[in-house]
Amino acid sequence: MRQMDLFDDQEIEQQQNKLVTKSVDLVQRAKHSLSAKELTLIDFMVSKVEETDENLYYVQTTIAEINEVCRFGHGGAAHANTEKALLQLANKGFWLMLEDGTKTVGRWLEKPYIKNGETKLKLDSDMAPHLLNLVDGQRVKSFFKDVINLKSIYAKLLYERLRSYEEDSVEISVSEIKSLFNKESLDWYRVLAYLRKARDDISKNTTMLVDYETIKEGRQTVAILFFKKNKAEVILDQDGNVIT
Repeated sequence: MRQMDLFDDQEIEQQQNKLVTKSVDLVQRAKHSLSAKELTLIDFMVSKVEETDENLYYVQTTIAEINEVCRFGHGGAAHANTEKALLQLANKGFWLMLEDGTKTVGRWLEKPYIKNGETKLKLDSDMAPHLLNLVDGQRVKSFFKDVINLKSIYAKLLYERLRSYEEDSVEISVSEIKSLFNKESLDWYRVLAYLRKARDDISKNTTMLVDYETIKEGRQTVAILFFKKNKAEVILDQDGNVIT
């Protein structure tokens, strides 16, 4: 099994500096219930997809590489936890809303293959239309390093959702935010606590600054108006070019 000490800092940084590209529809319409680790694993695989790919290919990697790149930790416990997360991810389907309002089942991961730490992973082929041959206006580009830096699932979900809008300000209804966070049954004031924390995490730990104000009808909050902008810091690719 390859050991994590075979990875040099430059190699790890190159992998972390990749983009994660998905369709706007997938980000805005998919209804899923993932853990923060599972979402990071998905984005690890999506970051391996090249713009020129015609199919979704197997990702040849190791558990050690996944843990190093995604900052999941080292040692036997971290190894076992990542294998467990891959199993859970392979067993999870989610509701995917189509343009016409039809609901269908989507999946992320086909069966993973693991032997002595060596790992083969492949995104589900049904995801191909949402990951391949996307053009401007159809795709959402997120920084994988931002995804890694966010530890909360709510911050990860909000970050990706805000990245899916080209505008610097966007209004999202209270019901949509509850659905995004899988908190439909909670009172709004309780969901607001998750939203505040997610905003603070994104502004502190990613390349995006986020703020918001509430929109009310009478005393009732009906929507949130988000404001976002990029920080002055930039992420460079392996050739020293700015990733946009």
